[in-house]
Amino acid sequence: MKKFALRNLVLLLCLTMAISLTGCASEAKKAMDESVDTANELLEKDAEPFDAETETALEKAVKTSEEAEDDDAYKKVKKDIDNAIKAYQDSVKQQKQVTEPKEKFLVERAKTVKSVIAVEAATEKTDANTLMNKKGGYYAYVAMKSSLIDDSYDEGESPVEAGTEGGAVIEAFHTVKDAEARDAYLSGFDGAGMLSPGSHRVVGTLVIRTSDALSASDQKKLENRIVDALIKLE
Repeated sequence: MKKFALRNLVLLLCLTMAISLTGCASEAKKAMDESVDTANELLEKDAEPFDAETETALEKAVKTSEEAEDDDAYKKVKKDIDNAIKAYQDSVKQQKQVTEPKEKFLVERAKTVKSVIAVEAATEKTDANTLMNKKGGYYAYVAMKSSLIDDSYDEGESPVEAGTEGGAVIEAFHTVKDAEARDAYLSGFDGAGMLSPGSHRVVGTLVIRTSDALSASDQKKLENRIVDALIKLE
């Protein structure tokens, strides 16, 4: 009788442990599934990230959840998905910052760029290109003078007067289409001697230009610094 009772007790303990372990695994899987649902909801919104790789990484992280089979795997996949969600959401925020930003934002961020010594926004009266606020034109033009420019030709000029040659400019458009059209127009003058527009790159609805007086490496350096300043999250 005692042996029978003891055996039943052992079986009961084993059953209790099994239920407990199964319960833990279910909680871990539930947590993972919640992260999967959150990720899928974000992906279904079809928002545009600044870095497309963050979207790809999130999709891959969700896909790995299909292969998770135990508690440890559930926890690892959840962590990977949560990290991918954060990176994707941050990238979407960055893209929004370079999509029709306010002139004030562009000026503030331009002032934080390393080697930029003066910043000025053009008005319709001071816009030498006479494109401001016209159909297909930019609504903001922010000029930056840079200490990377050795030429003293524009030393006494304001950033707007010096224009691109003084260092760099940001031209802000209402649509990507208008920004790309401007970029295509500038491409027609690439390598045209004194008419060369310098480097130019479309970022969101912006065209970022750097001086032709800079070396190719300095152009890329200044361009990257400007982009980094614009997409910095605070």
